[in-house]
Amino acid sequence: MLINPVLVELGTRQRVVAVTVSLSDTARAPMRLQANLLRWEQDVQGKAVTEPSDDLLVTPPIADLRPGDKQVFRVTLRGVRPAPEELAYRLILEDVAELTAAADSAPGMNIKFRMRYDLPVLVAPIGPLVNTLRWKPCPPEAALASANVASAPAKPTTARSPEACVRLLNAGNRRVKVQTLTLTGDNWQQALPLKDGVNVLAGAEREWRVPLQAGQTGALRGAQVNTARGETLQAEAGGF
Repeated sequence: MLINPVLVELGTRQRVVAVTVSLSDTARAPMRLQANLLRWEQDVQGKAVTEPSDDLLVTPPIADLRPGDKQVFRVTLRGVRPAPEELAYRLILEDVAELTAAADSAPGMNIKFRMRYDLPVLVAPIGPLVNTLRWKPCPPEAALASANVASAPAKPTTARSPEACVRLLNAGNRRVKVQTLTLTGDNWQQALPLKDGVNVLAGAEREWRVPLQAGQTGALRGAQVNTARGETLQAEAGGF
């Protein structure tokens, strides 16, 4: 199955986006796709925190596809919702067709799958783009929890490698995709490259633990981010 686009972006000028789903003509069974929309936030570990939302309208809410079919789902803003920050949602397209065993499956060896597709939906903020990042050391309880895990009774291990723990707040009005996080301390600097980049939603906090080299000790003094857009953003200390 093919979905286009895989990132849905809405704004004041583009209030409707069409998402096309194509089922291959070689598919073994039809699908019944049900569309649901969830409000999307993030916790400090970057995990998605979602809840049902009716801020946007998805039509049709359910559709049947046979092999070779295409179906267009339209995502639409409900009314005018001025917002100072980019709003984030997840569009869930789930196959709710009745599960049946494959005809050529051996008795007792049936494996049944239910497909679920999860697409980000982002609504642009009102006004100009603002990129502002803030940083602070991780709260003492977070560092303590990490130390407790490391010191729990277990098999003999080597000494724990030094690391710096930082919490980054996206205080801007649009998501930031972090490609490299660079921390600076007393006479040291250490970069943490993120292979595929990590999105931090507007208003979200994200915690990172950056491994340090031997001898890199002392207080954390600064944080800098290189984004997937090629920007270099110097984070401001504190403020949250």
